[in-house]
Amino acid sequence: MNSFPKPSSFPHRHYQPLPSYALSSPSCPAACVYLIAFTLPLLSISCQVCALARTCSSTHLIRRWVVTPSSPYISTLWNHKYAHKHTPIHIPRSQGTLTGLRMSDSREDEPAAKRARREVDPAITFPYELDTFQKTSIDALEDGDSVLVSAHTSAGKTTVALYAIAKALREKKRVIYTSPIKALSNQKFREFSEKFDSVGLMTGDTTIKADSDCLVMTTEILRSMLYRGTEMLREVGCVVFDEVHYMRDKSRGVVWEETISLLPEGCQYVFLSATIPNAREFADWVESIHPTTKVHVIHTDYRPVPLQHYLYPAGADGIFLIVDEKGKFRDDNFGKAMTSMGAEGGASVGGAASPGNGVSSGPRGNHKNGGGGRSRGGSSQSMMEIVKLVMDRNMYPVIVFSFAKAECERNALALSRLNFNNTEEDALVMEVFNNAMESLAEEDRKLPAIEHLLPLLKRGVGIHHSGLLPILKEVVEILFQAGLVKVLFSTETFSMGLNMPARTVVFTSVKKFDGEKNRYLTGGEYIQMSGRAGRRGLDRVGVVIAMVDEAVEPDTLKQLTGGGADVLLSSFHLTYNMVLNLLRVEDVDPEFMMKRSFSQFQRLRNKPALEEKDAALRRAIEQINVAHESAFRQYTICEDMIAKKKGEVDQILRQPRFLKNWVQVGRFVHIIRASDQLDFGWGICRSFAAKSTNPDFSDASTFAIHAAVICMKADVSNPSALKPCPVSEYTSEKADLYTMKFDFSDVQSLSTLKTNLPENPDSERGRAEVVQILSKLQRQFGCNIPVLTAAQMGAEDAQLKKLQAQVSNLQKQLEGNILASAPTPELQEEFEQYKKKADLEAQLEQVKGELAGMSKAVFSEELKQMMRVLRRLDYIDKDNIILRKARVACEITTTDENEILLTELLFKGVLNSMETEMIVALLSCLVNVHRTPDGFSLPQEFEQPLKDLNEIVTRIATVSAESGLMQENSSVEKVMPSLMEVTYLWAKGAKFLDLVSKTTAYEGEIVRMMRRLEEMLRQLASAARSPAIGSIELHDKFLKGVQLIKRDIVFASSLYL
Repeated sequence: MNSFPKPSSFPHRHYQPLPSYALSSPSCPAACVYLIAFTLPLLSISCQVCALARTCSSTHLIRRWVVTPSSPYISTLWNHKYAHKHTPIHIPRSQGTLTGLRMSDSREDEPAAKRARREVDPAITFPYELDTFQKTSIDALEDGDSVLVSAHTSAGKTTVALYAIAKALREKKRVIYTSPIKALSNQKFREFSEKFDSVGLMTGDTTIKADSDCLVMTTEILRSMLYRGTEMLREVGCVVFDEVHYMRDKSRGVVWEETISLLPEGCQYVFLSATIPNAREFADWVESIHPTTKVHVIHTDYRPVPLQHYLYPAGADGIFLIVDEKGKFRDDNFGKAMTSMGAEGGASVGGAASPGNGVSSGPRGNHKNGGGGRSRGGSSQSMMEIVKLVMDRNMYPVIVFSFAKAECERNALALSRLNFNNTEEDALVMEVFNNAMESLAEEDRKLPAIEHLLPLLKRGVGIHHSGLLPILKEVVEILFQAGLVKVLFSTETFSMGLNMPARTVVFTSVKKFDGEKNRYLTGGEYIQMSGRAGRRGLDRVGVVIAMVDEAVEPDTLKQLTGGGADVLLSSFHLTYNMVLNLLRVEDVDPEFMMKRSFSQFQRLRNKPALEEKDAALRRAIEQINVAHESAFRQYTICEDMIAKKKGEVDQILRQPRFLKNWVQVGRFVHIIRASDQLDFGWGICRSFAAKSTNPDFSDASTFAIHAAVICMKADVSNPSALKPCPVSEYTSEKADLYTMKFDFSDVQSLSTLKTNLPENPDSERGRAEVVQILSKLQRQFGCNIPVLTAAQMGAEDAQLKKLQAQVSNLQKQLEGNILASAPTPELQEEFEQYKKKADLEAQLEQVKGELAGMSKAVFSEELKQMMRVLRRLDYIDKDNIILRKARVACEITTTDENEILLTELLFKGVLNSMETEMIVALLSCLVNVHRTPDGFSLPQEFEQPLKDLNEIVTRIATVSAESGLMQENSSVEKVMPSLMEVTYLWAKGAKFLDLVSKTTAYEGEIVRMMRRLEEMLRQLASAARSPAIGSIELHDKFLKGVQLIKRDIVFASSLYL
């Protein structure tokens, strides 16, 4: 059996509690048991504060985050009676690999003057030796240049940011630190406040010391300041962009491009990012739009703690090492893991190990909860087993990543019988939790979400996802960093933010639903989450375990574990807020932003290569001479037309009015699933039926057929996992027979042949017989299985006859072609040359089209259509001068491209006579992300306001469509009324406890919606009072709405502030 790295001094008992003295190392993000008691002796180092500070967001986390009603941060945990003193020591650090540097990456080669500036008179000092990439970055900053630091999680990128901030402050300049999310901004504000005197925070719903020298803010706030031309920006000497790889985000990535494009010349930039393959391309883009800026790319692939990657297959006896700490893929272990898939019986994970072989082989059922088998990698039993394994091997803290909030909670509850904290830790959790909750009203402390979480936390189990109340997420983070949460169940949102590493990371699946389809994780997603494994200075290796419940191709796992990060691609798109703000600025227009976008840069960057390809294709075409080119072209055109017409014939024949008389039990059917074009080959019909009592006999999707087909073995409870089996594998152990449901539209053709099914085709013997029947069919006929024709089916249809006549005429034309009438070997050879030339000509047309598109700015057609919409709705005049409505729309930035809708609401007077509580409720529909559930209904008093809102949505959609602008989201999707009643009741003074019972939304979703709503109301108040509207009455209503909703737990202060 393969085991985790296991020190010989580990005690042999389950769930060894965390020694209390381990808590006295407050700089450790998760001060863990055996790292102090057992692991550190193995590594020949001892626990210390200063030497480990580099792994933390800041020092003394425990002291800072224990909350009491009288003082927000007291040293309860720090003064714990088991605390002991630690002697700081130096831990040698590996230097890593650097690429893309524009300066020496060797300390020995750097100029003495440069070293003196950094070492003799640094802007800030650190209690640890800097890595090479950190020194190189700091040297670039001291030279006045900008840097893009691309490195793995926990590599130490924040050190560069801290130096940049200190340098700017030393030079009496302001500095701005931006992050993609408010929670991360709050955390950074707390961290920086402990290091610098003048630090402020601006996140939209929170503003603290806005006149500070160092301002932490979200990127959206900085963008708004740039559009408004805020005077303070003249004093900014440096801007730090954290998590810049977030620019990939489809909806919000454009904000980074806008902000970077609008920043003034002369600023120093620090871009912090996870590893991105095209970092140099990004830096070149920044230099292209800011010519006086020089951006150094400092990239390191060095991972402070190497990772070991394991598989935990459904039905297996344990885990399998598939990638060792040197990055070598273990093909032998992978094969054993796939072979073990679906094994019967319990899956024991706690037995003895055979070091180095990478395969577990412990006795089955040696735990008291062991026994029964499991069918899914993420089942409750599987989760119990994997957590027991981690705890038995002392490899906690562990983060378990799932891709659904409900799954996180379900997995946490599955551990209800396990306790990972001792009595003293239990009491500490209770104290921290109660102190944090003291800021809440007594009635809010009785929320089910709060009462249900505490028992889990006391046992060392935590939950972290976007549906949790913000204050609960922060308490979980604090306890996790303090080592009091040993097992954390989280969604992937936890992979971004403060440095909170674990020793082990578990994936409940290597697939996720991305809103459109269920797909494998990308290499970048996997790297980002798995990067949480391994704590610098504490762990020799980090452990990553992937649970799988279906066969996985080795190439898929190789791509995940070693395929590299995702390329940074532009997510630029036009928004009305962007267009109107740019029209408002003198000497600037929307084309300015489009031409400066990263998207346009990436397109134009490929232009020289495309031009070279264009020239090469032209030369290649000129060298091919075909004597009968005209005849050959006519022949291929006819062939293509015949194939197209036959396809239309097949489509008609698949209509139920024709198929229903020929789809019979036992008939061979060829299935190609239309939804994903998977070819399941020939199967046998078992049954068919209409999907409704009144089906449309001309619509193939209204009828279904159940067919027995041969697939690769997979989990039968997950039909999407079933994949076609190659004919060569029909009789192998990898294949099995499955009966699947298909639409008539999936039936490619019916055979003239039928067979008799076994008496019980679902039994093991029956399935084997059907497999033999299908194998024999393939052996006997191969690719020439006879199929029913339209004539044999007696299909009578005017369109069918017309298509058949066209096919007949085209076939006659073919017969008269020289290639069909007088084929010779020489003619065939010439025809092959023609096909080669035709293929080159097709490639040339594609290249010409791409080059033609490059002559225009990206999204130029969409811009024309948006300008048309703005003119028709009276936002701009014929000369593109902004009007009253446009000035109002520029004030609104809270919603996702709903500024036009809100402006129309204001100008049409829909809100004028409405009570404030109803205004608040109606506006919630535009900031809500909780989808409306099936069967949802609202009380009658909400119907008219909602109808008025939808009429405006429909009007805007109509004008957009008439202007040629196609919208991705339908008008219905723009308005989400699922929390309308909840918001109304809250504005009326209802208790939060009463709201929760009226919706299926998570508490955190309600809070997030309310906070966005408060920000929107403030912006609307500002717009109402502006000269464009000048309504004091509306202004007061909006501010009253703010007062009504801004209370209690919904707006509880962050524990980081």
